[in-house]
Amino acid sequence: MDHNLKPEERELVKLVQYFKKRAQVLITENKLEEDYRRMLETCDKLTEQLYLHAKNRENILAERAQLESMIQDNAKCPKCNSNEMLRLIGFDTSAQGWKSNKYKCRRCNIAFVWNTPNNPWDMIPYVEKFIKDTEEKMTDLDPADPGRESTMQGLEQMKANVAKLKPVTEASDLDMKDLQEREIQMAEMVHKFKKHLLIEKIKMEN
Repeated sequence: MDHNLKPEERELVKLVQYFKKRAQVLITENKLEEDYRRMLETCDKLTEQLYLHAKNRENILAERAQLESMIQDNAKCPKCNSNEMLRLIGFDTSAQGWKSNKYKCRRCNIAFVWNTPNNPWDMIPYVEKFIKDTEEKMTDLDPADPGRESTMQGLEQMKANVAKLKPVTEASDLDMKDLQEREIQMAEMVHKFKKHLLIEKIKMEN
């Protein structure tokens, strides 16, 4: 699980392991003092917290990455109308602040920005705007227009999809906010305790 730890967290775990090995020597020599024993107990509790936090961080970031990649835009070159020679080269931000993928067609040698957002957070307001604009246009349509009913059904499906997606993105945002707050707390605790253990290590080695 060490690969889930940040560098400073990993350094702290190594220090704890050093003190545990040192404790084994002291135990065999019957020289393990009560203060040292308490420090080791604190070390155990902290490393347990570290591993739990690292696992939680890994899960939240993996879920976030999965959510970010769920939008598939099926882009096609506007010139040759094909996706066979497309290469993703970055992203662009619209006037509304929505991010969309930017591609290069190697066949036509042109770069273009695909016309829909590349993530669920921006896709929600994009679809909501599309629904609103379409509903406004439909007020001018003849109620007997044959395409009206199918368009209405399509809009209802879009509304249902947005209703499902919104709570998922909101929950992810809350998880990320909690994680960021916990990261600050853990970083401060790791830094302080590592500093303390380094001082103890120097005392032992002198």
